[in-house]
Amino acid sequence: MKFGATRSQIYDAQKTARAKWTETFDTWDDTVHAAHGEGVVEPLDRTVSDTLRAIDQLSVLFTQIRQECEFPS
Repeated sequence: MKFGATRSQIYDAQKTARAKWTETFDTWDDTVHAAHGEGVVEPLDRTVSDTLRAIDQLSVLFTQIRQECEFPS
């Protein structure tokens, strides 16, 4: 199982979403914007970052499993 392509797509989407959110500060700067950032954007960004870390950990685990199954000691 290879995680690289999927991880890359998720990371790129997160990067694009962050850039788009940053652009909103130029035209939308009120309490609703701040509340949306705190209540939606920031938690979603943290969840995506956590997911990327989990993908990285799974990738390492699956690499170890593959190596142990292909080349038993």
